This record gives sequence, structure tokens and C-alpha cells, in this order.
Amino acid sequence: MTIPLTVALTTYNRSHYLKESLSAILNQTYRDFELLVLDNGSTDDTPYVVLSFKDDRLRYIRNAPGYTSIFNSLSAQWIARGDRLLITHDDDIMEPDMLEQQMALIAERPDLTAVWTNKSIIDKDGNMVQPWFTPPGATRIFECGEFIARAAEERMWHPAGSMIFSPHLLSTAALHQNYRGALGLRQRLTTTGGGDLIRPALMNLKGPVAFINAPLLRYRQHTAQETHNSHLAHTALHSFQSLRKLVRKTSFREEYEPVFDAQIVRYKAQDHVMHFQEPTFDRALLKRLVGLLDKGAEAVAANPRAVHSLLPLIILLMQTGASDATCRALVELVAPGKQATRSTHSLYRWVERRRAGDNVFAGLEPQANIVILGSVLVSALLIQEAREAGVNVVCCLDSNVTRQGRRWLGVPIVPPSWLASHSEPLDLIVLSSERDHEEKMEELIRRHDAITPIASWKELVDAEFSLPRSLIDVPVEQSGVALL
Repeated sequence: MTIPLTVALTTYNRSHYLKESLSAILNQTYRDFELLVLDNGSTDDTPYVVLSFKDDRLRYIRNAPGYTSIFNSLSAQWIARGDRLLITHDDDIMEPDMLEQQMALIAERPDLTAVWTNKSIIDKDGNMVQPWFTPPGATRIFECGEFIARAAEERMWHPAGSMIFSPHLLSTAALHQNYRGALGLRQRLTTTGGGDLIRPALMNLKGPVAFINAPLLRYRQHTAQETHNSHLAHTALHSFQSLRKLVRKTSFREEYEPVFDAQIVRYKAQDHVMHFQEPTFDRALLKRLVGLLDKGAEAVAANPRAVHSLLPLIILLMQTGASDATCRALVELVAPGKQATRSTHSLYRWVERRRAGDNVFAGLEPQANIVILGSVLVSALLIQEAREAGVNVVCCLDSNVTRQGRRWLGVPIVPPSWLASHSEPLDLIVLSSERDHEEKMEELIRRHDAITPIASWKELVDAEFSLPRSLIDVPVEQSGVALL
């Protein structure tokens, strides 16, 4: 008998979340599926939690300890018997009609090779942090190759945990190669290994894909997630390099290959900057960054919109005085249109302020104490700008454990929990994210600091934020800033 759908739930030592996740799957309004629980050798009571569910649709596969999460996900593609496959995670929760909405859309459009959904964000205790990840809107259908192209300019990091796809369309040879890699026989996986962007892009190479813009998956945010242990620049760089290869196989190649080239330049620059510990950039690093910008200029010549991906690098080189003529020439080409993200518009505005001799921290008193949430490229621009204005960057907050404990551009990187234990008052916490919606980041800060003002870098650049009064010369006991 044909099984329309396999739901594969990967798990490892999260029995405290697993029961709720399993219940949500088995209680879906759409019921014609098999459920694989793929346990990566858990040492807690995961087996007892799984076996407490009595449902003929459930199959429990327990791996020997020591395998990676990638191995567990790839195993689902070998074991699944359904025509379609969804690989989800033990810490997320499906809304009751998630599968029903997806399978109904597939019934309407059988040519769809993948369908995924918007998500809400919950904290480790299940409390709502953000009601949606992508702003509400209509369902989107991306025709063959279109999703790959759009990923060059849109921020399309949708959750893998809600994507139903057609596994038979993936190359068996590539799957086998990745599977051997996950077993430790190869050190580097090919792009077919998965990823929030790569798998839907591979599906889009074969046919249309769809995004249901309804928050049908509750995505749990907590410190044990792999995203807090990954190298963000390498992850983004790998994604855009992979997408560039894929877009060359589509009708969008001529228009979008230059945009991917510029994205690759941008994340190579970010990778260089993220490893620099000294307060001032040396000549060797600036020479590499100027060389990258010159490479990016080739992409801009092929498609002027590619300049938008280079704006952070342009600002950094304007701050340091390196390659100023090239920077000015590039930003003269094209301003972002209405469809561009707010971050792109704000970066362009930042360039304009630099050209006018203005500083985004002009509204703060000299010697103000600020903290920056994040330690990536925009954070570097904020550090440079703050020092120019005489503003003191106390530290950068970062939940990524691979970054914590280091000094970056002379600034210590600490976990967000630092806010609950520091002894000096702060004047401002600045969010460095390029996402247009930052509610979950504000929520993260407020877990540890309920009083210090918070501003997005976009608000500072666009002059939409100002402190109600300077806290610099006010005695601490009168300042309203808690000594936590």
C-alpha cells in the first residue's frame, strides 16, 4: 500500500520536549502518514517516552551512540516509505492542522516538489516569543528556479522542520556520498546534505515549491540548538556558494549569478573580520578587504543591484579610509527599491551619513557605555562608529558558544547572561541583527536586563531612536539603570 507521507522526527536526549512534540504529530488532523522516530543513541529516558505511545503509525529506530545529527536526518531518506517526506525535530511543536494544510496544497498542485510553512517562536519553556518569523502574507508559489534566484536578495531562512519534500527527486549517488560523510568516511559533505536553504533549492531545481505563510510550527529557541555552536559566516558562505552553483542551471543565471557573487564577497569579508582580535585593522587585513571589494565591483558591473550585498563592506572601508573612491563610485550606481528589506535601506542610509560626515552615535554623549548584541559584520561597523564618536563599547553579547570568551576588535565577547551580573550601569544595548523583526532578541535581553534602553542599529541609522535624557552625568542611584 502506498504511504502518502513519512514524518521523521529526529531526537537526542530531549525527552523533556519529546513527549509534547510526538503528541502534536500523532494528533494532527491529517492522519495518513507513518511516523519515524530516529533516536541518535539517547542516554536519557527517550526510549520510554517513545514506547509509551501506542500508535500503529509509529516506528522507533535507535542508532548506536556517537553519530551526528546529519547522519540521523540522512537516515530518514533511506528508511522512509512515504511518497513525501518531512524531517522535523524533537524540540518543535506542530500546530494541529499543519500537515493538513500542506497536503491539501499538494493535492491542488501535485507538481509541487516541496511545501513549508511560516513559524512562531517559543522559548525553552514554551512561552510565545514571536507570533511569526516571516511577516504575515499570502501563500507563495515559486516556479522552477525562482526560489533559488529570490534567495539571492530576500532573507528566506525558513525552518527545515516544516518542509514536506519529494525525496525521490534527490540524487541517490549524492545522498550515498553524504551518508558516507556523516558516518565519518569523509570530512566534508557536499551541498546535498541539507540545510534551510539548500534542500528547498534542490527541490526548486526540479519543479515549483511553495511557502504557506501561516505560523504552523512552533519553533523552540534555546541555547542547546546547533545554531548556537555553528560558524555563522561559514554557514552563510557555504549556502550562497551552493546556491550560486544551482542558479547557473536555471533561466535566472544571467540576472542573479552576479548577486550571489556579491553575497559570497560579503561573507568572505565577514569571515576575515570575525577572526580579527586587535582593536585596529592592520594593513594586511585592509588589503584583503579592498581586494574583495574590487572583486565585488565586477559583480556590480554585471548587475547594479549586487551593490546592496556589498554595503556593509563599503561602510567598513569608508570608516577606515581604505578604497574610499571605489566605495563612493559603487554606491552611486543604484539605490534600493521598495521591495528591498529595511536592513538594505538602512545600510544605504548609513553610507549616505558617512558621506555627509555624520555618525550614527551622534545622539549619545561621549564616554557613554553601550553593549552590542551580536558579533558579526554589522557589529564591527557599530564598534568602529562608536569609537569614532568617543562611545565606549563594553562588550558584545553572543549566544554562539564558539564566539564566547574571545576578544574581537579589542572587545570581549560574552554570553547574554552577562547582563545579569555586570556591576557598571549601561546607557544603551544595540541590536546588530539584519532581520527586519527583532522581537525575540529584545525578549532575550529582557530575560537578563529589564531596564537598559534597547535600540536596533537600524533605528540609530535612520534617526528613529534617542535616549530620553543623557544618563552619563546622572548619579547611578538616580539614573534608573539597575546595577544588576
